Amino acid sequence: MGLMSCAGGHAFAADEAAADKTGTNPINFSPEFRVYNEFTKLNISGDGEQNVTTLEGRMPLLDGKYQIRVRAKANALTADFDDDGSDEVDESGLGDLDFRLLTVPYLNMESKTAIATGLEVFLDTASEDVLGSGTTSLGPQIFLVKFLPTGLFAPALQYKFSVDEEDGRDEVDQFLIDLNYLRMAADKQSWIFVDPQIVIDNEASTEYMIVDIELGVMMSKWTDLKGQSAYVRPSFGLGSDRPVDGSVEVGYKFVF
Repeated sequence: MGLMSCAGGHAFAADEAAADKTGTNPINFSPEFRVYNEFTKLNISGDGEQNVTTLEGRMPLLDGKYQIRVRAKANALTADFDDDGSDEVDESGLGDLDFRLLTVPYLNMESKTAIATGLEVFLDTASEDVLGSGTTSLGPQIFLVKFLPTGLFAPALQYKFSVDEEDGRDEVDQFLIDLNYLRMAADKQSWIFVDPQIVIDNEASTEYMIVDIELGVMMSKWTDLKGQSAYVRPSFGLGSDRPVDGSVEVGYKFVF
């Protein structure tokens, strides 16, 4: 069959969307709603922790040719950076807003391979300076999506750079490399998702890795709640430059 046309690719994506309600396939452009909470221990001299609650929506556009994703965050940060026993930072409020436009310009049905490209925009919308980056940034990205007999492999590369910074805030200049791997259970009702992310921060001259491991299950395994799932995602940081020691995220997805 070879390389499919855009129309063929979108038909394939539509078929996949009808069958897949897990929210784990990056080229499934179904309408989705997600809410999740992440608690993080910071890697600083003293004690530090952050709690972020995210509301996320995804929606296909132009007959499924594109997908837009919007994320809004509530952020709470407590940190004793110099380990003197007092919290220099104890703030909560709105975090930065971001949105992404994604499309699939290449899909090969024969090799079960696709390429997705997108642009993510990070807006400087935090209610307090310490709760956001203080920059407006862009993040073009590209995914290779390979459907395997045992699951799905989707390595991704994103370059994130700031286009406007508040006075006194650092520029953003990062490469993010994700090595996403998904393994579904035989009944398609549960999964394990592993994402080692390598961060190369050119502005701070640092390099580190964050490893996420997600365990998810469809609620229809026990109930009549179709298209709804829950997951837990622990993570840990590697490298002396890591900003976090580890985190735990719990979330809910509804794929319409």
